[in-house]
Amino acid sequence: MSIKMRNTELSPAEASFLKWQYGFDEEDEPFERALWQAIVRAWEADNALGAEEETRHLERLGCSGAYPEEVALYLQFKSEASDVIWKELIRRAALTDRRTAKIATPVNRRHGNY
Repeated sequence: MSIKMRNTELSPAEASFLKWQYGFDEEDEPFERALWQAIVRAWEADNALGAEEETRHLERLGCSGAYPEEVALYLQFKSEASDVIWKELIRRAALTDRRTAKIATPVNRRHGNY
């Protein structure tokens, strides 16, 4: 799947985030995928219910010299204002919001259930 977006209005972290949310291009750098997966896992570990001790994985990922822009963007997306942030990124990238469309899965298409 190839994603066409207006990169001139997005930071590299924002463009990478949108590609990650929509699905990767074939040419994507595997490191970018690994970075976003590390950020997700760090957030999940830091916010896990029943964690015996406080973890600070995201803080370490976002430290000076690491990936502060990517971590900050992910934290904004997971915040209460996530819908506003998502819609703004979609608007600036000139993409359609895939959450508003009903997507038929292969099973649904075979059975005509969509």
